[in-house]
Amino acid sequence: MKEYDVIVLGGGPAGGGVAMPLAKAGKKVAMVEREAYGGVCPLRGCNPKKVLMSGAETVHLAGLMAGHGVVGRPRIDWPKLMEFKQTFVDPVPEKARKAYRDKGIDAYLGFARFTGPDSVEVNGDVLTAKNICVCVGQTPADLPVEGGEGLPCSDDFLNLPEMPEKVIFIGGGFISFEFAHIARQAGAGVIMVNRSGRVLRKFDPVLTKELVNASEASGIDVRLNHPIHEVERTEDGYRVHCGEDGVIVLEADMVFNCTGRRPALDGLDLEVAGVEYGRHGVAVNDAMQSVSNPHVYAVGDVADRGAALTPVASIQGAVAASNILEPGSAEVDYAGIPSACFTLPPLAGVGLLEEEATAQGLSFEVKETDLTESFPWNRLNVTHGRARVLVDEAGDRILGAHILGHNAEEMINVFALAIRQGIPLSKVRDTVWAYPTCGYYAQYMI
Repeated sequence: MKEYDVIVLGGGPAGGGVAMPLAKAGKKVAMVEREAYGGVCPLRGCNPKKVLMSGAETVHLAGLMAGHGVVGRPRIDWPKLMEFKQTFVDPVPEKARKAYRDKGIDAYLGFARFTGPDSVEVNGDVLTAKNICVCVGQTPADLPVEGGEGLPCSDDFLNLPEMPEKVIFIGGGFISFEFAHIARQAGAGVIMVNRSGRVLRKFDPVLTKELVNASEASGIDVRLNHPIHEVERTEDGYRVHCGEDGVIVLEADMVFNCTGRRPALDGLDLEVAGVEYGRHGVAVNDAMQSVSNPHVYAVGDVADRGAALTPVASIQGAVAASNILEPGSAEVDYAGIPSACFTLPPLAGVGLLEEEATAQGLSFEVKETDLTESFPWNRLNVTHGRARVLVDEAGDRILGAHILGHNAEEMINVFALAIRQGIPLSKVRDTVWAYPTCGYYAQYMI
């Protein structure tokens, strides 16, 4: 039996956000990672996806400028792009594990399961600690239809050796949209199938509709209100039965299930530790502490609070570490945390949606701007771009900002700063911006 002050289960951004400050504070920390140190975002998520998007962005921008001074159009060499992607992924596990060891953290590699309220077993060793933090993230969920079990998922797309000629993405969320745009710019015929008429539900619905239009304009076949009834595996690929009665049949070389992920709690034996959990993850309070076992904390995508975003995991990790060091010292502040969907064009948002502000009875005005008529976007010949900003004139504040268009993922940070730090609307308007940048036009959006 080995004794620690804290055991952290999971070696990704969430686990690092807990372990590093505790080790710095002099605590004896153990970290247990089941697969590879680094976590989903650097290994199987945000970072490799963005590298693949680099190729897609290049082809997309060249296409927009074709006939406007740019001759010819580049194409994506998918195997070469995948090789480039691996240069970012391959070094991560060892570098991350070494970084933890260098801070004095015992970094185990293996599967951990609870053996009691304050102990876990890993590789035959029993580890005990006053506090254990669960940071194991999420795993792809099966599609609950006939033939839906074990379908290729995001992990498989990020490791495709060759781009298929025709691909179907099931789902209307981040992963489906982002991968659809990458695949399309890589030359694949792409179909997106979503069970309802609403996609990307956490984003402004006016802008998501325009993103659907932009996706269709790029050649993506977007099928809304097409619930999946069955997925067949054929000799040549896949056959998807969808639509209200399942009578619509779509065929492709590959089908990817992008309908969502679930907390990776299988095999942890949380019941043995008396840890309450549900389909959204471990039940925690504002301090990220388990509501049923005060020895246990949960952080990141595996917790039942907060959006499944890397910055959220980092914030939660810092709060959990603070409360382990000094109980009751911190709570998570979720205000002004931006989200971005890296499509072509990208979509980003922060703060309240119009429907949320209305439900709260707030007085506000929606400032809407057609970005395609403004110079930074017009110079690139973009055809889709719009901003919708919620301003409270009487309260001198920005309630929410939502942007679709080139550079939206960077511009949203300006509004995130204003909302999270409570910078008055009048002060944002008084800011002097570099010209002629996308940021310069923030003053015209408010």
